[in-house]
Amino acid sequence: MDFSIPVKVGSAFCAVLLLLFSLSCLDTSAQTGRVDPEQVMRHVEKIVSYGPHPPGSETQKEVGRYITEWLHSLGLEVHTHSFHPVTPVGRREMTNIWGVVKGKEDSVIILASHYDSKYFEEFSFVGANDSGSSSGLLLELARILKQENPTDYSLWFVFFDGEEAFFDWTSADSLYGSREFVRMLKGRGQLSQISALILLDMVGEKDLVLRQDVNSTYWLNQIIWDQGEEMGHGDIFQSRGNTGAQDDHVPFAQEGIPVVDLIDLDYAHWHKKEDTLDKLSPDNLRIVGDVVLASLPEIAKRLKENP
Repeated sequence: MDFSIPVKVGSAFCAVLLLLFSLSCLDTSAQTGRVDPEQVMRHVEKIVSYGPHPPGSETQKEVGRYITEWLHSLGLEVHTHSFHPVTPVGRREMTNIWGVVKGKEDSVIILASHYDSKYFEEFSFVGANDSGSSSGLLLELARILKQENPTDYSLWFVFFDGEEAFFDWTSADSLYGSREFVRMLKGRGQLSQISALILLDMVGEKDLVLRQDVNSTYWLNQIIWDQGEEMGHGDIFQSRGNTGAQDDHVPFAQEGIPVVDLIDLDYAHWHKKEDTLDKLSPDNLRIVGDVVLASLPEIAKRLKENP
């Protein structure tokens, strides 16, 4: 989305126009309570328009600014945390971003995505599905949940930098942002506030099939996949088979936090130059978002019953 307005228009008038535009978006979310797939795609198109955006690049900073500006426009409390890990290509500046919707309780449910694209020297990789789809959907979920939080929990919308490995995936060359986020929470004495994490990653392809991840918490898998089946989307939220993802949920799981990862690792264009906008399905993005929204009350209920 482009918020640019011709410079000849007065600044006060510009502010009014921007406010009215933002309110129109918020009214839509309040009326429907559902994901607007066209809005998700506009976010993905904007992210992809910056080109390859691996961690530490100028284009990644541009993507980060777009995310923070959108979260600010919704009226969220927005935080950033920059860090400088050593990578196989030297030290790189990375920045985690998160927006906060405060609930009746300080306990937090995190909804998350990574927002970097994988580093390739051989070709231009824009990552429309990995991770444009999940980042765009998370921005849309923030829009909806800012208007109506169906839980008593505070909601954090977290965008991790540096999920991708620069070269070969190892415990050191991967998950830079989520590992740093957990370290930050520990250092601030906030880790105990995190009740659960819902991670989105590669959720937009046309042939989307989501299988339960073996590194996720059993009951979280069950709530979301049962909800998907109940809503008539068993072809996407498939009950047969499973997958094993090493993803941004792992550092949280290692601390005993309930986690779930929604990811399709069978994506044919994973880490290929063909991971472009034309491979995405707006309808599938809507379905995933609507299932997550519908699952939140049951997730909150389970957390209260078994804190």
